[in-house]
Amino acid sequence: MVPRTDDAQVADNKMYRPPQQEEAQITLDEVIERLRNSMPKIPGLGGSGSFGLILAVLIVVAIVWSATGFYTVGPDQEAVLRTFGKYTGTTTGGLHWHYPGPVGKRDVVAVTTTRRMELGFRSGADGFTVAQSVTNESLMITGDENIVDVQAVVQYRISDLRNFLFEVDDPGDADRGVAPGNPEGRTLRDMAETALRQVVGARNIDDVLTTEKEQVQTEVLLKMRELSANYNTGIDVLQVLLQNVNPPLEVQSAFEDVVRAREDKDRLINLAEAYQAAEIPKATGDAAKITESAEGFKQGRIARAQGEADGFEAILTGYLESPDITRKRLYLEAMEEVLPGIKKFILSDSSVLPFLPLDGAVSGTGTTTGSGGQQ
Repeated sequence: MVPRTDDAQVADNKMYRPPQQEEAQITLDEVIERLRNSMPKIPGLGGSGSFGLILAVLIVVAIVWSATGFYTVGPDQEAVLRTFGKYTGTTTGGLHWHYPGPVGKRDVVAVTTTRRMELGFRSGADGFTVAQSVTNESLMITGDENIVDVQAVVQYRISDLRNFLFEVDDPGDADRGVAPGNPEGRTLRDMAETALRQVVGARNIDDVLTTEKEQVQTEVLLKMRELSANYNTGIDVLQVLLQNVNPPLEVQSAFEDVVRAREDKDRLINLAEAYQAAEIPKATGDAAKITESAEGFKQGRIARAQGEADGFEAILTGYLESPDITRKRLYLEAMEEVLPGIKKFILSDSSVLPFLPLDGAVSGTGTTTGSGGQQ
């Protein structure tokens, strides 16, 4: 291969080459102009391209910002509205709109849900863990200066959401997981503890342990409702349920004996009442039977005496009309009773009189017949 000379290399360098384009210099105004041209024309904007684009962006941002103001309230919820931090109203279930943040704020809270607070104990979160006793809440003094361990459950719901959120500044209760701000923390616990201590402190320990638990629950409920209304907590206390009510451990066995004795007493009383309920109807029936029998005997004796009296009066009337005949008749009837079952003849001075026999039998010859014998 023949090497190329310098003249050939020079010729190659002089060969035709396409002209090179210079790098385009794109400014910010050109970018804005291209964006403005690509966007649809909005009547009335006018002005320069940068001003129109900024205005369009602001309109889009305003639309998106306004859309965030829509919110939904469930059927069991209420929403409290605030504008620049000031309360402006309360809304119920449905779709609503309110100024979005940072101008407006809304708090959506379930108000119909029944909530519970445990006093004197803490149960496990899963519901199966053994409850832990909180003695600083449950130990209290009764009216007869005994110590009793009372555990209770308070059921409540939100009745006034505005008062619940704004009227009480509560420090919260970290032990029960209640955040600061709402009165269902320390405020509700203090109300329950105060009411329970007042009621228990006015009663004997036997009443609290056995016979008057229902009355204690009712009185605590009324006192808690009164305190809740005074503090404007917005909480409606629904029910107070006493759980474990125990005496101190040192005397617990003695109190259990007392409880068992009272249960035996109640059992015997129930048995006696059952026996009474069974025997009283039976005795009432027997008494009615005896009374009716005596009444029948009475009526029979009266009727018999009345008949005997009427018969005597009839004999007396006959005697007054025919003394001889009546006397003979009475004589014959007396002889019939004295000599029953004997054939009898009535003799006159001259012959045997053909009187009919007293027993009603008549012979064919006209003589009277009887059972035998003569008179």
